[in-house]
Amino acid sequence: MTQLDRLVAFVFKLYRYRGVIWAMAKHDVTARYIGTIGGVFWAVLHPALTVVIYWFVFAVGFKAQGPAGMPFILYFVSGLVPWLFFSEVLLSSTNAITANSSLIKKTVFPSEILPLVHFVSSSFSHFVLLVILCILAWSYGYGLKFTIIQVVYFYGALGCFLLGLSWLLGSLQVFHRDLSQAMSAVLSLWFWLTPVVWSAEMIPSQFKIILEFNPIYYVVEGYRSIITGVPLWLHWRETLCFWFVTAPILLLGAFVFRRLKPEFAEML
Repeated sequence: MTQLDRLVAFVFKLYRYRGVIWAMAKHDVTARYIGTIGGVFWAVLHPALTVVIYWFVFAVGFKAQGPAGMPFILYFVSGLVPWLFFSEVLLSSTNAITANSSLIKKTVFPSEILPLVHFVSSSFSHFVLLVILCILAWSYGYGLKFTIIQVVYFYGALGCFLLGLSWLLGSLQVFHRDLSQAMSAVLSLWFWLTPVVWSAEMIPSQFKIILEFNPIYYVVEGYRSIITGVPLWLHWRETLCFWFVTAPILLLGAFVFRRLKPEFAEML
């Protein structure tokens, strides 16, 4: 069997277990909020506090404005929504294998679905925040445009990037337990290297190419495009850069996971 045949079989295996993925994702969401009075309120509280803090520091303290006259809070929230989703899924997926050792030791359990479970379960709070973003945009006079449908593409694109990283980091975490701690530091640095708080217009033109190869920059700007009404096809250069990075990571993650999977039970 060639590597391509193995990869195709790997993808069909994920599809075959779609019911298990959905059931585990629903259980994960329920487990987060069961027994709490606030329920889904807690999924919104932390991002809301983050927004208030950054709004006060930058908009009130430093009188910051978004590009093209966009209110800073709207510019910031439109970048924060995909970033929070990305960081939440990546951190939970990195620990997905080690945190479910009892399942991994059952040889019939398809461990490759665990990153997808976290992606689906985290999508619940992500969609709640996305609705809040749309309401915020409407309140500032940014009516919803036809570009709202682009969020489906950028959500899927982010999913491909996350899936590749999750398979890669999750499998390596089994053998190197410090990886999850390192990822927290890497994400803190990554946040400030991505134009969530600051504008990409601040970067000198000769360094723009570096920013374009940051996949999260592409997704963050994509989410903003649903508000500003910029169609996807105008950013064909950034799209090529994104998939130039994402496609190899997705394939590498699937390859490394399949190669290391037989050793998971022994290491755990």
